[in-house]
Amino acid sequence: MNERRDFTVGLVIGAMFGVAFGLLFAPQTGTETRERLRREGERLRDQARMRADGMAGQARRAAGDMADRMRTSDVVTRAVDAASDAIARGRSAFEARTQRVRRAYEERRDDSDSTLEERTDLGEPEN
Repeated sequence: MNERRDFTVGLVIGAMFGVAFGLLFAPQTGTETRERLRREGERLRDQARMRADGMAGQARRAAGDMADRMRTSDVVTRAVDAASDAIARGRSAFEARTQRVRRAYEERRDDSDSTLEERTDLGEPEN
């Protein structure tokens, strides 16, 4: 890419020198040659300004596109992180509730076992 750009820049500079030397050695009066050089210089300056503006616009668009991609990437990353956090909180809450249910079950089972033992200690039922 750099070689191509360097070639293009060299070609443009060479063309400008060629135009300048051609005008200097043309069979015209000095006043006409200077006027022609001034016009060509202005034309080349305007072309260079337009090309620079075009390149600046392309650079701005490329930077904007990159920023959009980064924002999109950042949004996706934040969404994945938020989902991971929600899953972790859900697992934690599920495990906590599972432990509470197990403890409650164990307590009820222990209570019911002791109740059954008490009833069997009462002896034989009367007929």
